[in-house]
Amino acid sequence: MEEKSKYVITIGREIGSGGKAIGELMAKQLNIPIYDRSLIQMAAEESGISPKVFKKADEVPHKGTFSYLMRTLASPFASYGTLYRNSMSHESLFKFQSDIIREKAETEDCIIVGRCSEYILRDHPRHLSIFIRADYDKRVKFLMDRNDISADTAKDLIEQTDALRSDYHNFYSENNWGDSRSYDICINSSLLGIEGTADLLLDIAKKYLKL
Repeated sequence: MEEKSKYVITIGREIGSGGKAIGELMAKQLNIPIYDRSLIQMAAEESGISPKVFKKADEVPHKGTFSYLMRTLASPFASYGTLYRNSMSHESLFKFQSDIIREKAETEDCIIVGRCSEYILRDHPRHLSIFIRADYDKRVKFLMDRNDISADTAKDLIEQTDALRSDYHNFYSENNWGDSRSYDICINSSLLGIEGTADLLLDIAKKYLKL
């Protein structure tokens, strides 16, 4: 019998929607790894570029970011000036991370959060793409409780982070961030909560991916 290809679940999310927490619950139940910011370290190790560079560019739109990185991080890379002038661009950073995402999806069952992963893996044969949103007031409370911040600070964080994620995604993808037509499933986590949403998505994933 021919072995099935590996499966991958990608999760896009609004900040404060609990998207990562939902992914972690799903990964635990499925006994598979989940990749989020850990992709930064992997891409850095693969490329030989400092993780600081990837962190500065992580889910940040292209415009102006590379020049900012070079200004703020110039000193640590002084001895590699030629490499960074000639070889590294914001697109290069995105490509390194994209290669890691494709490699993980090809070699193991996994969940990948953010980083345009649903678009990068659009041709993967066993791929379920999810976008998780939540009611605005629930997002504010989630961020206040998790980060011990004021409501005003939480609102500013939502506005800034959603804008950055949207711009980043829309620059590298032909699809629009958060647009239901760009994903297999879009869900409001406020309806069932973190655990209830994870359970529902698990049921869907098991049926769709024939687990």
